[in-house]
Amino acid sequence: MTGSPSLPFSAGPAGGDAGLTVAVCSVGRPVLTRALSELVAGDTSEITEVLVVDNTPEGSLEREPLADLLAPLPLRILRGPGGTSGGRNLAIEQAATDVVLFFDDDCLPSRSWAREMARYMASEPDVAAAFGRVEPVPRPGGRVCTDKVPLLGSSAWGEADGPNGEKLWCPAVSSPYWQDGIITADPTVPWAVVGSSNNMALRRSLMLPERPVFLPGLGPGTGAGSGEDTEFGYALMAAGRTLAHVPRAGMLHDSWLRPAQAEWTHRCYLRGTLEALGHHVMLGDERASALLVAYLRYFRDDNGYGLGDLGEILEWGYGDHVAGRPRQQRRKSDLTL
Repeated sequence: MTGSPSLPFSAGPAGGDAGLTVAVCSVGRPVLTRALSELVAGDTSEITEVLVVDNTPEGSLEREPLADLLAPLPLRILRGPGGTSGGRNLAIEQAATDVVLFFDDDCLPSRSWAREMARYMASEPDVAAAFGRVEPVPRPGGRVCTDKVPLLGSSAWGEADGPNGEKLWCPAVSSPYWQDGIITADPTVPWAVVGSSNNMALRRSLMLPERPVFLPGLGPGTGAGSGEDTEFGYALMAAGRTLAHVPRAGMLHDSWLRPAQAEWTHRCYLRGTLEALGHHVMLGDERASALLVAYLRYFRDDNGYGLGDLGEILEWGYGDHVAGRPRQQRRKSDLTL
């Protein structure tokens, strides 16, 4: 399970400057330039600065080409620790504004994305985190599918028919059934009620004190491979913070995965959700225990991999882990075909 963080998070002065910071963590995927091109082509009137966290192994992102691409928006490149959680925490610590917008480097912001997020956060000063709409990048036959997860909420994903009859899958998209605005449900995982961190606005002054915003033992670049936003959203809701869904702040996810890649990603999501909720179970949180049981039952009953019991599910999710040895760092994008 993920251990408790050793260092407190400091959000800096409450309120911060006007405007907002846009932040993206990158491991150097070529799609970063497309993502930033879409950002600067939209309404940037509310953006104070752009932070790119360089999570490449050698710190290899070059500033000048990215600065030219984003001009006249100010750009800062921060050398990240390698993992997504640590990179996002660094961006939050270094941001010049109270509100920080996050998106991933395989996501394409709509032209009004930053403006809509900025206006919503300004109109709702008690909202700690807002999540925007995410749809798959369009492709022939593409569709958004949803499923009700008992106790947790609704899961959503994209499906499409690929070459040679392959079924393509796009994760981390929004359900059309999620409510617009303030979430009033009991604490749950954010991917079942508002969305994922590939389209998210955070208010630094309303983050939880005495802990990092994202736990460094979770997320891409760790043994879990995901789960950082699952734990973060649950922790905010459990502490009484307000979350919101803002569907008019739209994003396209350019992540259509072939079957083997989809299975790899499912393994990472399973690990991340188990460890995110498990962190709170180990702290004595009975609500997290109930959600974890409900999630495992749902996965057992509805998985497409023929896994019929808990042992099979855990072996499938953790089959490459050798007891007593450090776990290999995982990213959902590690498997490429």
